[in-house]
Amino acid sequence: MSTESPRRLPAGRYLYPAAALLVVLYVNTFEIWGMLVGSLGGERAGLVPFAALLGALGCIPWLVRGRGRIGLRPGAVMAAAALIALGLLITDPAFPAKRIHVPQYLLLALVLRRALSDPIGGAALTGTAVLFTLLFGIHDEMLQGLHPNRTYGLRDMAVNGVSGAAGALLAAGIGLWTGPAVPFRPDRRTAAAAAALAGAVLFLVLQLVDHRGTPPPVWLGLPVVATGLALLAAGRATAAGPAVRHAATALAWITLPLALYPVMPHVAPLVFN
Repeated sequence: MSTESPRRLPAGRYLYPAAALLVVLYVNTFEIWGMLVGSLGGERAGLVPFAALLGALGCIPWLVRGRGRIGLRPGAVMAAAALIALGLLITDPAFPAKRIHVPQYLLLALVLRRALSDPIGGAALTGTAVLFTLLFGIHDEMLQGLHPNRTYGLRDMAVNGVSGAAGALLAAGIGLWTGPAVPFRPDRRTAAAAAALAGAVLFLVLQLVDHRGTPPPVWLGLPVVATGLALLAAGRATAAGPAVRHAATALAWITLPLALYPVMPHVAPLVFN
């Protein structure tokens, strides 16, 4: 009779769907903002994003509690603070509610860093957390483009990315979920596939700007599908180690659904705004 304990799956893998649910929640906060403006008035409601940011930062001591000595990196913490300020500054001043993106994506970066920290560590952990948070921010904007009361915008996408970078750097600066000390050296095939996928996503993001108010061509997502599948194949075949395989596979699966957004207005009564 075997006495081996059953294999435990890394807890972080369950945080990817949690991150996706957070994005869906973020897209639907417009109605909450309307209620806040109605009850508090526009000026007071404009303070809510700052209060949410302070609340998010106030959770940091709780996250690091009981972790023993903290490996503080002042440079990373200061860079995170600068990016938080930048995120607040570059939001559209005509829509103060959009500043809520800063605490939202700071939080999302922490969730994704924890998800990635099971197989990945070091600078690669911070870099992939920034990249993955940006990709979820792109999903957010594309979902907003399909929402009847929201719009697709590159400026908001930039705020999402800057805020995600702030969250990832803050976590790195306070030594939160440092991950294993394993090498992260993608082979040429995996690196090339990832670069091609990045180009395909950038192409889609920029092309959709010109199709607001009209159904975008369904083929716009085909480069994402082709390069995403190529990255999946490269990730499974690579001998670069489990960290690279995990990053490549997760990157492909997070990115592939982006190809659906140009298709949705053709199969459902939706308008891309």
